[in-house]
Amino acid sequence: MQNKLQELTEKLYREGLSKGQSEAEAITANAKAEAKKILDDAVREAELIIEQANKSAAEAKRNADAEIIMVSRQVIAQVKQNIESLITAKAITPATKAAVDDIAFVQTLIKTAVENFKADNRNATELSVLLPEAKQKEFEQFINTAAIKQLGDSKTEFVFSSRIKSGFRIAAKDSGYYISFTEQDFLNLFGEYMRPKMRQLLFGQE
Repeated sequence: MQNKLQELTEKLYREGLSKGQSEAEAITANAKAEAKKILDDAVREAELIIEQANKSAAEAKRNADAEIIMVSRQVIAQVKQNIESLITAKAITPATKAAVDDIAFVQTLIKTAVENFKADNRNATELSVLLPEAKQKEFEQFINTAAIKQLGDSKTEFVFSSRIKSGFRIAAKDSGYYISFTEQDFLNLFGEYMRPKMRQLLFGQE
């Protein structure tokens, strides 16, 4: 009796141990499978993140390269323009300044400009000629002599102004319309004419 009981006990123990081992192996297998799935998902996610980061970096580099190229072109264009303006100014400023400082030359310009102004603006009978205040003495004789007779009548008024540093300005009193012949006006005019030629000479561009 005792032997049978012992055999039964051993049998139950073996069956329980075998079942427990099977369950443990199944749990272990499931855990391994789950761990592998989690690891595979993590690897795929990491790859996607790296791929997106690479795309973003490449896009940022393309944008940066494009910005650098654009800014570089702007800087080069600005430098060329500065060089062109500087050389043009150096070329035309001395001659222009000498011309507007030549009282006889300016007087001739005034005569011609007033005569043409009156011819083109027949209704603008009253003219005002603004002259540089600093050169009043040089122009007084011109104003008080034959020049006035040549220009027509007393409706042409000569005014000295501190706002005019060189050259002169003619204005129609009744319209507010005026033509300016100051040193800066001549520089602007000659500069516009010279700049394309200077650009072609310096950089081979039209």
